[in-house]
Amino acid sequence: MSKEIGEDDSGNATSGSLFLGKTVADETEVLLPVQAFKRHFMALGGSGSGKTALCKCVIEEAVRNNVPVLIVDPQGDISSLAIKGDVEELMRHGTAAEVQEGFFGKARVAIFTPASNRAIPICVNPFKSPSQGVPHEEAVQAIDLTADSLVGFLGYDLNGDAGKSAKAYIFTILEYMWQQGQRIGNMAQLADVVLNPPEKITATLNGLVAKKEPEEIARKLRFLTVGTSSLMFQMGVQIDINLFVDNSDGKVPVNIIYLNTLTSENDKQFFLATLLKELYCWMLKNPSNDLRMLFYVDEISPYIPPYPRNPPPKNAYTLLFKQARKYGIGLVAATQNITDIDYKALAQVNTWCLGRMMTTQDIARVQKIIQSIDPTHAEAVLQKLPSLRTGEFLLLSPDLYSDVVDFDVRWLASKHLTLDEKDLAQYVPAESRAFFERYVQTQVTKKWATAAHFEPSKTLDERTQRFLRSEGKAVPAVLIARDLKISQVDSEKVLASLVKAGIAKKGQKKAGGETLYWLSEFNLDPSRGISGEMLMISPAISQAEAVNKSAPLLKGGVFRKDEQVYDAEFCYVPLWRVRATKETRLLLVKKEEVRTYYVSGETGALVSLEKKEIVFHKLLSGTSQKLRNLDEDKRFAFVSRMPGEIDKLPQIRLSNNRACQTLELKIGVKSASAELVLLPIWSLEVQHKTKKARRTINMDAVTGRLLVGDV
Repeated sequence: MSKEIGEDDSGNATSGSLFLGKTVADETEVLLPVQAFKRHFMALGGSGSGKTALCKCVIEEAVRNNVPVLIVDPQGDISSLAIKGDVEELMRHGTAAEVQEGFFGKARVAIFTPASNRAIPICVNPFKSPSQGVPHEEAVQAIDLTADSLVGFLGYDLNGDAGKSAKAYIFTILEYMWQQGQRIGNMAQLADVVLNPPEKITATLNGLVAKKEPEEIARKLRFLTVGTSSLMFQMGVQIDINLFVDNSDGKVPVNIIYLNTLTSENDKQFFLATLLKELYCWMLKNPSNDLRMLFYVDEISPYIPPYPRNPPPKNAYTLLFKQARKYGIGLVAATQNITDIDYKALAQVNTWCLGRMMTTQDIARVQKIIQSIDPTHAEAVLQKLPSLRTGEFLLLSPDLYSDVVDFDVRWLASKHLTLDEKDLAQYVPAESRAFFERYVQTQVTKKWATAAHFEPSKTLDERTQRFLRSEGKAVPAVLIARDLKISQVDSEKVLASLVKAGIAKKGQKKAGGETLYWLSEFNLDPSRGISGEMLMISPAISQAEAVNKSAPLLKGGVFRKDEQVYDAEFCYVPLWRVRATKETRLLLVKKEEVRTYYVSGETGALVSLEKKEIVFHKLLSGTSQKLRNLDEDKRFAFVSRMPGEIDKLPQIRLSNNRACQTLELKIGVKSASAELVLLPIWSLEVQHKTKKARRTINMDAVTGRLLVGDV
């Protein structure tokens, strides 16, 4: 390890770090700072590798660091966090008794059982609405998630025409009711509205579905008012994220939702989708730069699979992976099936722990993801995976450790076993049951009557910060005023106070342009065209592969080279991806063609994708029609990142305006838009074996093409 994180003088974990275990080589403590979990944590390994025990260790450490946790336990493996382990066994395996005392002394472990009173019963209200204070775009997103989960729960295929129509129908109703300040109380009421919609939206609704489809939707909704499925909406404590972070009793909440009390996979998917929507709405209302909560699902592949599968939780879960880091929610997840997870979610994870994988197929599946996380050490990691022991993991967290960390997970303070449904009641602590007893609602009418909308933030400062965080980009005061329904003068006053306090910053896209505002943590610079998230191309070539690919380029014969690579550095080259139009004439007919061009953010060179090279043209000798852009190679995978989240952010000498001007001057096209893209490259330093001559070979870290020209 090249960086020591969060240790005190005695080498123990400080209050700002999680103690995961000790290195295999010299038993140095492996620590991760609390804030690292804002960028999410994934445990990956084959069956029996110990990934669930690792995630339980993370949960125990979060509690020791006063971070609440919300856990979805599909099988009962996580519920045993409520059971204290053997302290002598703990110490025999090298973990101090203070670790156990720290966890159980702080934790309030509560096990919730949907549609059952086996432990603490819990229910959902799928119709809880976002408040009027939530930015309109986010309110629409929350309502869309509700429509998603409902339509999926009703048995529609969300990718099919019938499912899309049913979703549009329900979404239109829910959005209208929200706009009017009205609420749906239950499934029966929604069924009535489906059959007899408000007059103002009747024409719109009639254009969305076939004539008899509303009757089918209403019939399916009424099925949910009877039988075991109806218990999900009636029995126990209603899901409320505020309850899940309530530490008024001086304890750190450990909330475990045991899904096996739900009898069907459809019920489980719907329950989780509703929970995810609630968490999404809560984080919008309660943004924080600090870690507020960890959300952990053990084995996530059924809930966020790749296209074309689209189960009810997928859209909400994908949104959380993408946005939760901006609001102080950290996601912890485990899986043994990396190819069964949507790649857009995986791209958001910054810290990975890789356990034993035995088969060639499993290792091949994870190769690309490992190369994108840490291309420098990917080859060594792949070779080591089959030889790892149970409980031994390779930690990859490039922002925190420059090397791969080989470590053994510390022994758990809790007992590691799987609990059956009938065993749960005896392990729910009496104080946890008493804490939630006052929130249990037994009558459906009373429950839904108390299901209030989210309240807007109390102060204008908080609402403004929430809006800036939601936008994730630099915005003018007039836009904030319009969304918050205040005057522009009031908006500018509160923004000035936030800038003075260092919470926000202001600037202009160019000299004399409109003044823009953004949160300081975003690290934006509108004057250079960095006004929000930028696109980063995921690397796929390791350092060893880059060196191997450079071998044919070294001077010398086939069997003996006169040159050698003595150093390799990974970095990014900034490019502007410009959408532009060019006017062409065919006889007397004028035609405008829209094309995408890439311009170097350092030199202003035009970028062209060739078979074996990426060429940076200072002067364009041929026709611009022959320029091929990076979008044409499907191996280039684009991931959104805030500037403050990118390690080794390169210097960008050319603003977006200058890039557009350069393009217009060189090839006579009129630019419509420009966005920044970071191209990952390996810069290989080469020296002659007998002479002093040195040179640099640059190649892209995705396909291995050489970078030539005015790079």
